[in-house]
Amino acid sequence: MIRKVLFLLFLFLMSSEVYCCDCSGKPSIKENWELAHQVFIGKVVKVDSSLYSEYGQKMYSYTIKISKIYKDEIINEQSFRTILGVSMGSCDYYFEKGKQYLIYTKKDYNALGCSICSRTNLLQNIQNSELELLDELYNKSKKNRGVQIIKFQNNIEYQIDLVKKSFEEKLERKNKVICILSSLSFILFVILLLLFLKNKRVFKSDK
Repeated sequence: MIRKVLFLLFLFLMSSEVYCCDCSGKPSIKENWELAHQVFIGKVVKVDSSLYSEYGQKMYSYTIKISKIYKDEIINEQSFRTILGVSMGSCDYYFEKGKQYLIYTKKDYNALGCSICSRTNLLQNIQNSELELLDELYNKSKKNRGVQIIKFQNNIEYQIDLVKKSFEEKLERKNKVICILSSLSFILFVILLLLFLKNKRVFKSDK
């Protein structure tokens, strides 16, 4: 009987997909900031556990209200984010309603997730030195983004100047062509007029 149970258990383990989360050391603050899609401090205001994945795993949907951002931006005052997580056999972080966290999110198919292998933790467990470094990284990224915008704007202005100069050159060439054609037309008119007058004088002399 025991052998049968062990055999059935062995078959079950062999036939099922086994997931294992191996966090071989958490990344540094800078590394985690660079790898993350968004980094922010937020409070969990809602937990929905009525969802299931395509494999039948129970999923959690966490609604987070952001109080401070360290990477990315809050657009149009949309300070809420939804993070999805699987309950079993995954590296997904489990959040508790009503608590504040420092969160390093990942992005997968336009959905945000959070790994226990990241530096995500309860805000009360985060040292001030980490928050200070995150401030520095965020401010530096804003400056770099401002420089990129200026370069982009300068590039647009440069392209506009090129188009403007090209148009002016084409217009100048067009005016030259019109001037030459006008001159040729005038010369042709004069020649025809002279020929006409000459023929007229010849015709009178014949009479």
